[in-house]
Amino acid sequence: MASLSPVARDQWGMVTAAHARRLGVSRVDLNRLVKDGTFEPVPGAARVYRLTGVPEDPDQDPVRAAWLQLGKGRLWEERVRDVDAVVSHRSAAHVRSLGDLIPRVHEFYVPTRVRLRRTDLRLRVRPRIERSDWSLSGGLPVCTIEKIVADLLADHEDESAVAQIVRDGIRDGLLGRDELERAAARYGVDHGYGSATEFAAVLAGRQE
Repeated sequence: MASLSPVARDQWGMVTAAHARRLGVSRVDLNRLVKDGTFEPVPGAARVYRLTGVPEDPDQDPVRAAWLQLGKGRLWEERVRDVDAVVSHRSAAHVRSLGDLIPRVHEFYVPTRVRLRRTDLRLRVRPRIERSDWSLSGGLPVCTIEKIVADLLADHEDESAVAQIVRDGIRDGLLGRDELERAAARYGVDHGYGSATEFAAVLAGRQE
């Protein structure tokens, strides 16, 4: 417990079996902590455990647990300093409470291929994840709203759903006109608009 508790506190009350091994906690000892009720398995995330008594967040914990699984035993502070997985696309909008698109899977950018025995992950390999494309949200590295909008437009998401994300981002002070026009610049023609400025105005609900 002396080894695991500080790590769990930094990670929403959760640790993985890989963290335990790295910290010198044997599988037998970890199983004992689970059996006596000190830790409990996190549903849907094999070998991820939550300290019993830590409040659950059903809305955010699933993507947090998936992110922890991708870390291969690296600690939170190491991973945000040298990022190895960033929440993206619909999942990023969901974590940031933007719009109403429901994530069908947990979506991440990763720098190299990762194998996990899960069918509810979509990993997009990017050898270089630009620092300007993400920021921390609730402790998770999450794509910025400018990146989210550009990615969803690239994926041909419904325009009205992307517009709701844009308007929520403007409401929350997360998205300015310049950022929106950059996000819209590559996709305005595809959506039938004459310029990035016109497309951005439509997404934002403005009349130019």
